[in-house]
Amino acid sequence: MAEPQEVEGGYITAPGVFSADGPDPGSELLIALVPQLKGRVADLGAGWGYIAAELLAEQESIAEIDLIEAEWAALQAAKANIDDPRANFIWGDATSYRPETPYDAVVSNPPFHSGRETDPGLGRAFIANAARILKPSGQFFMVANRHLPYEAALKDHFGTGKMLAEIQGYKLYQAAKPRRAKP
Repeated sequence: MAEPQEVEGGYITAPGVFSADGPDPGSELLIALVPQLKGRVADLGAGWGYIAAELLAEQESIAEIDLIEAEWAALQAAKANIDDPRANFIWGDATSYRPETPYDAVVSNPPFHSGRETDPGLGRAFIANAARILKPSGQFFMVANRHLPYEAALKDHFGTGKMLAEIQGYKLYQAAKPRRAKP
């Protein structure tokens, strides 16, 4: 069985997890351009914790951040990477997780593969759940590969939104005024 490894920045990753060789360029873009966040934050599909670790290191105004990750090995790596009392590690499905209290902000670099097959439906499910778990005043920040068709899903689930950047094959979106799905 392959062992966890240390990568750029001193982070620990697990074999077979997303971006196991180091920080993903999309995640780096999100960290570089996301504005100051406040209050309760969720990292949907947190992986081995790069986004959450960087946000916690840079932003004192984050009261707490929930790292929601379905892959056990990735979540264990995140625990090894983050030693901050504001971090909470939740082993769960980012497309259906429901917190007791809504979030002020959600960040995400959602997966777009099921096995080897491209599946933009995963990203759309992340977008829908972000809208469900945000406060009415909450904001969603998502980075995605440029070719993925997420604009319609963002418009369906949020009242306002804009692309903050399109750089090096990635798009960074900011969306607000979440629309609740009808039961």
